[in-house]
Amino acid sequence: MKRWVCILLCIMMVLALTGCGSDNSSAKKNQANGVEQVLQEGMAAADGRQVGVNEGAPKPEVKKGDDTVLSKTKGIDVDLTTLSSTMVYSEVYNMLSCPEDYKGKTIKMEGQFVSYRDEFQGIDYYACVIMDATACCSQGLEFVPTGKYSYPEDFPSDGDMVTVIGKFDTYMEGDYEMCTLRNAEFSVQ
Repeated sequence: MKRWVCILLCIMMVLALTGCGSDNSSAKKNQANGVEQVLQEGMAAADGRQVGVNEGAPKPEVKKGDDTVLSKTKGIDVDLTTLSSTMVYSEVYNMLSCPEDYKGKTIKMEGQFVSYRDEFQGIDYYACVIMDATACCSQGLEFVPTGKYSYPEDFPSDGDMVTVIGKFDTYMEGDYEMCTLRNAEFSVQ
């Protein structure tokens, strides 16, 4: 998004410069050099660098699958409990939008426990729901508990705050790809 804004600004600068041109060929040459400089500065800004400051610095190496480590806990790949409410909401949205980036990762999250019984299929669903910073919107992740829990004895009441840890995975339900935390363990806060 940042890159497109920079490119758009560069194009607007080019249009502004060409609208003020004259018939003098040396003015046109200076104008072309100015346009080129503006474009280079815009592209450098889109790259996250400041012209003149980090000009010669090598670009950071990005490795496939090398994500920002969100966890400070050993064995947890993505620890949502350490993030602000806005970041947690954004990260869960990202998980639901791009599940392939999270498959197989161990996720830790805190939120409200919610259960649902599908009477037609006889299936119980459990989820950990988080709110955004203004508490107007909510998102959640379904989780499938390990076999050591038995419903309803070992489960909290709907609305209780829980911490859930599980492996991120997806499955198909009809035509829809669903996200879940498998082999999840949870505790009531």
